[in-house]
Amino acid sequence: MVLKDNAYGIGICRMINIAKKCNINFFAVKNIDEAIFVKSLFKESNVLLLGKTNKKEISKIIKHNIIPTINDYTDYLLFKENNIKSHLEIDIGMNRFGIKNNYLAIINDNIITSIYIHLYNNNIDKNIRFIEELGNKYNKKIHIGGSVAYGKTKSTIRIGRMLYENAIKMYGEIVNIKKVKELETVGYEGLYNVTNDSYIGICNIGYKNGLNVYSESEVSINNKMYKLVGKVCMDQCFLLIDDSIKIGDKVEFIGEKIDISIFLKENNMTFYEALLFLN
Repeated sequence: MVLKDNAYGIGICRMINIAKKCNINFFAVKNIDEAIFVKSLFKESNVLLLGKTNKKEISKIIKHNIIPTINDYTDYLLFKENNIKSHLEIDIGMNRFGIKNNYLAIINDNIITSIYIHLYNNNIDKNIRFIEELGNKYNKKIHIGGSVAYGKTKSTIRIGRMLYENAIKMYGEIVNIKKVKELETVGYEGLYNVTNDSYIGICNIGYKNGLNVYSESEVSINNKMYKLVGKVCMDQCFLLIDDSIKIGDKVEFIGEKIDISIFLKENNMTFYEALLFLN
């Protein structure tokens, strides 16, 4: 279970409680503070530290029994010197972390208890075969990131996105209603021209919450669909509504009626960007 960045914004505490119920005891985090926090919540867990390790963090890694990642030969020498059991990341082309060349020179060392890769492009099957064959050849445990590997291998995988993608809901409410006459405009720069006498609902969701400034998303209010109009403000947006809508009505952007995939497409946003905005 990947818990980096406070469990993608969902909350490490919440996810640890779920993990315990599901008998999951192996986690991956981004930094030493997250690792120590996970250990404080679940002392018996195994915690893998992704990315580079600062030399100053060695004493904390030893004290809290955290598993660091070997990203280069300098990491290897540091962990070897301190006899720290580690995982070796192999860079298969993303050029972010991991050893790209000469990993065979150290792969047999007994401080390396596992090797892993991170899938980053469409060569999923090829890269999975590569790490599985490497693990078999050198008798090393392996694990594969990320969620795209699900269903494509029987090896251990690091699950991130898949855990969180159905956890997001986004609601606002109608905070004001304007009756607008034909030929009037709505919003900054007057980009929306009213063609008929209309009702405009003001919703308390804006681009600070993840909406595209020029979003034309549809929302659900009282089980009916309505469209955004005009330019989105920082903390409000405009909806073309009817006279059935009242101030205080709940506005669904992502939820029971609207799948997150629709929201992402309409706002030209990736799932990972949505996590940053919506949490």
